[in-house]
Parts: sequence; structure tokens; C-alpha cells
Amino acid sequence: MDIKKLVASVASVLTNADIHTIYSMVIIAKEEMRIKTDIPITTVEEAVRQLVEEGYLVEYEETSLDLSKKEKKYIATEKIRQLAEQLPPKILQLTKMKYITPSFYYLLNYTQRK
Repeated sequence: MDIKKLVASVASVLTNADIHTIYSMVIIAKEEMRIKTDIPITTVEEAVRQLVEEGYLVEYEETSLDLSKKEKKYIATEKIRQLAEQLPPKILQLTKMKYITPSFYYLLNYTQRK
């Protein structure tokens, strides 16, 4: 699976997400699928940008509660199902977790393996 399809697959299971959430989920999916390549965040950012340009994702800005900063978030469109592939069950379970972020989950479960 190439990076663009992996990012599309991850984005298709998230309701809305920022780039860091998408990146964390991509890294967890990579670990679960036992993909050996290194995936830097810039590669994921480029794949997300391409998906936005092609209409698979919609980009919007969300303002913090104190109005001090804006953060870009992404929502998957119906069109993304054409590109997305099946992900491991653990990824689907992780998207349903309410109080544990993907980044925290990755730190807890995957960093000690190396």
C-alpha cells in the first residue's frame, strides 16, 4: 500500500482530524501492518495536501477556545471511499476511544518495541 492510500484509509475512518492525529494513526497503522518504511510527517502532510486538492478531503480551520490560534483540520468526503482500503481492526478500535489520543496510544504501546 502506498503512502497516499494509507493516509486516505486512515482519514476515511476519522470523523475530523488535524495533521498530527492523522500522522499518529498512519504510524500506528504502519506498525500494525508491519510496513518497514520510515514515514516522516512531511510525507503525510504532502499526501494530505494532494488528497485535499483532489477532493478526497476538505480542509477547514478551527479556532481554539481562547481564540489565540487556528488549527487546520480535515474531513473525509464520500469520494475517499474509492481510494481507501481496509485497515487493521486495532485502528478502528482506536478511532472509537474517547479519552486517549492516537499520539498517546502510540507512545504507550509502540515506542518501547524499538
